Amino acid sequence: MTSQAVTDTAIFAKLREHLAPTKLSQLMVDITNQAMTDNKFRGELIERLELSVKEVEIDAGKRPYNLTIETLKKVDSSVNPAAVELLLRLGPQYGIVTKKQMCAFIANCIHESSAFNAKRESFNYRPERLRAVFPTRIKSVADARALLAKGQVAVANFLYGGRYGNRPNTNDGWDYRGGGWTQNTFRANYFILQNMTGIKFGDNPKLIEDMENAAIAAMEFWRINGCNEKAEKINTYSNGYTLNTLNSKGVETRDYKMNYGARIIRQTVNGGLNGYTDFCQALEKCLRYL
Repeated sequence: MTSQAVTDTAIFAKLREHLAPTKLSQLMVDITNQAMTDNKFRGELIERLELSVKEVEIDAGKRPYNLTIETLKKVDSSVNPAAVELLLRLGPQYGIVTKKQMCAFIANCIHESSAFNAKRESFNYRPERLRAVFPTRIKSVADARALLAKGQVAVANFLYGGRYGNRPNTNDGWDYRGGGWTQNTFRANYFILQNMTGIKFGDNPKLIEDMENAAIAAMEFWRINGCNEKAEKINTYSNGYTLNTLNSKGVETRDYKMNYGARIIRQTVNGGLNGYTDFCQALEKCLRYL
């Protein structure tokens, strides 16, 4: 096994375990990143941390799901096939190991990143849609039309400027727009990801456009927000893939909002329930075919 077989993310996760309860500071992350440019040091660090690929990978025969390009295309025919290798290799490093966890993660990513194809959030909206997605920010269709006429950068800066670490009167709204498989958004969140992964997302937000970085950003967000635990609360009927939508009186509703586990997962990723039906439909397909 070469030192490159263990990812930087796995190294930093192990470092946090060793340092706990002391937190890994950004200075420590920067120093470690610089030192790991020396492959000899990197290898020695991996050895001292007693870290191996076995800790973060699952033997294919032991996976509780059947994730291949072919099975994922049954969920969404437009899926980017490059995602499969990253899901299988990186997922276990972030605790995405059960079928419900993997399926819930994939279903969110399919909705947020157009089946692992979109690198960044687009603001190429129709006026009516922009108003519907951002009703608290856009007061009328006429306002939406006027804003869209200024271009996508102006739209992003208007919607996101001055919020969650984005500095007012800058292009932070655009620079720190949604990115990665789950469309991580806002400057403060990019710097959180930088601190947690060691990848300089905050200093250079374009790094999230790299496919592997997009996966890491999404999986780290997923992990630190307790989504693996929440995914286990997803309740299905006996077939194992149809979401349970019974109300408190035991009456079938086919209202996905009745499914507590699916609902809290989507609220965590989205901050609300935008795209909830699409997510639930993708989730049912994942549970059925994977």
